[in-house]
Amino acid sequence: MELHHRTHYCRFWIFALALSALVNFTGCSGSKAFVKRGLKMEEAGMMRQAANFYFTAVSRDPYNTEGLAGMQRAGQWVLNEHLARFDQERLAGNRASAVSSYETAKAYQAKVERLGIGLLILSDTEAAYNRVKNDHLEEVYEDALTHLEAEEFRESLQDFDEVLRLNADYKDARSLADVAFCEPLYRNGLVATEAEHWRSAYADFNACVSRDANFKDAKMLRDECLEKGQFGIALVNFENGSSRTGMENKLKSFVEQALGNSQDPFLHLVDRENQDLILKEQQMSLSGVIDGNSAVEVGGLMGAKALLKATVVSCDVTTSALQRLDMLGFEGYKVAKVNEDGKKVYETKYRNVKYQKYRQSRSVKVTVQLALISLETGKTEMSEIIKRERSSSNEYARYGGDHKNIYPARSNGSMWRLGRRDLMDQLVSNSSLTSETTMLDATVQEIASVMRSRVESEAKRLVQ
Repeated sequence: MELHHRTHYCRFWIFALALSALVNFTGCSGSKAFVKRGLKMEEAGMMRQAANFYFTAVSRDPYNTEGLAGMQRAGQWVLNEHLARFDQERLAGNRASAVSSYETAKAYQAKVERLGIGLLILSDTEAAYNRVKNDHLEEVYEDALTHLEAEEFRESLQDFDEVLRLNADYKDARSLADVAFCEPLYRNGLVATEAEHWRSAYADFNACVSRDANFKDAKMLRDECLEKGQFGIALVNFENGSSRTGMENKLKSFVEQALGNSQDPFLHLVDRENQDLILKEQQMSLSGVIDGNSAVEVGGLMGAKALLKATVVSCDVTTSALQRLDMLGFEGYKVAKVNEDGKKVYETKYRNVKYQKYRQSRSVKVTVQLALISLETGKTEMSEIIKRERSSSNEYARYGGDHKNIYPARSNGSMWRLGRRDLMDQLVSNSSLTSETTMLDATVQEIASVMRSRVESEAKRLVQ
């Protein structure tokens, strides 16, 4: 037995070493193949293609000396080609193209350097680039100023961005770029404010402030637009038309939470005390006790523009009866016997057994009707019915014997070895369904999220 284990151990390591050698050989062999291709391209004078093959070769095997040498030769040739284009554009007076060509050369140099290969750019060339870049900067800066003076803000910003890309601290380019960015937005915001388009104006002023917090009075104007365009919502006590008690309170709680998490800066919930006051005025006006405009006036004082009310139309929870199925299986067990050599060995045999499989399901269906009523006009701005449902099912198995050695049976009664894993999972799975409370909360929370989305859409329509 010991000799058998040693033999198996040795075979394992021989296989592992062979596999490792094969992987290394494949990598090195691939690297060498690319070197050969690179040499052929180099012989044909196609240096750019040769450099690409050498680059791949060294990427695959960083110790391939032929690939490293070839990359040094061909890479320097490609770099010199980029630099020659730089000189050509520089001498022709095309400063922008010259700067671009030199940046391409530097990017290629950095790419090859990541392989551990240094390519050479002469100091004279670098000095020539700095002169060209400085001249180019001055030229683009002057163009940007000209565009800014002509109130061609988009063109001015493009030029200032180019200046800042090349030199982040060039003169006053950064502050002037802020002006080119902010001024058109600021003007658009003023026009939107005159038209009482608070949301549009807020967006323009907020973009200004995000770019330059001290740009003119943009921050103050932004805050004024936000204040004037506020769309306050007061929640009427929700109603429950279903047979399940407490659903109206559950829905209202989730709706309050959902609206409180809204990302719309113009949408807000009126606090509970003010909600109750507005509601009382609304109920009195409906009953004719006071003037119908009273609720509108109270709503305006409390910052509310609309009432949101909702009714839980129905709430159905259905849980199926627990279904039990007796299933046929096979349990393995060991039987001792003596082999031909007189040694005691064990043989695995199987006996027919029965285990139980259980199934159960639960579904939740909730229907809600909502309405958004304007406190300014008394008009119902939105009315909608929202339906959501959720289901949960559970299937598990139980066995009174040794479940570690049980196998399921096929429909024809034979052992199904491939089904063992699923059976093992079912034997240890939880026997309980998702609770009614958890499913109801999840369903109502989803409805509240939909309600928030609908209210947000109406707020954007009513507050432009």
